Amino acid sequence: MLTPVSSRGPAPVDPDALGDDAIGQLARYWQELADAAGGVPLRSAFDPGRVRRLLPRLIVVEHLGDHDFRYRLLGTEVDHFTKARYTGRRTSEIAGHGYGNRIHALYMATLAAARPIGMTLPYVGTSSICSSVRQIAVPFRTGDEPDQIISLIEFELRQNLIPAMIPAEQRRLI
Repeated sequence: MLTPVSSRGPAPVDPDALGDDAIGQLARYWQELADAAGGVPLRSAFDPGRVRRLLPRLIVVEHLGDHDFRYRLLGTEVDHFTKARYTGRRTSEIAGHGYGNRIHALYMATLAAARPIGMTLPYVGTSSICSSVRQIAVPFRTGDEPDQIISLIEFELRQNLIPAMIPAEQRRLI
């Protein structure tokens, strides 16, 4: 379902193959906006009310040029999971978020391809309950070039795990 990043670039996304999960819903909504715009849609065309259920897991990043981004907004579930407040901060200011990071590479590839790109990664942080991360990034324009990305992230928890049953001091997330 997700488009892997490869040396040849991302493969085209088939809207019918996206499934009905949150990632498929965001990709289909973006495709609808892109079809209406005849390419990468304007950020102002994005209506959060159309994806209300997804808002807690959305991340909005602004491309500042070169290899730097600013987190404009992180949904409440992302903030809760990361136990950090990245809103307003530059990726270059945060250890592990800048150039060379896989999620940073996803953002750069999304801007270059001017279409949605997704990935699934094994989780490499300090969480005791997360096993992998699924993410899709979709580009938007605020001017002549795609320069904002809205991304949806899903933290996949270890199987047969009920987080509430793990003592709080052992419930390390990120």
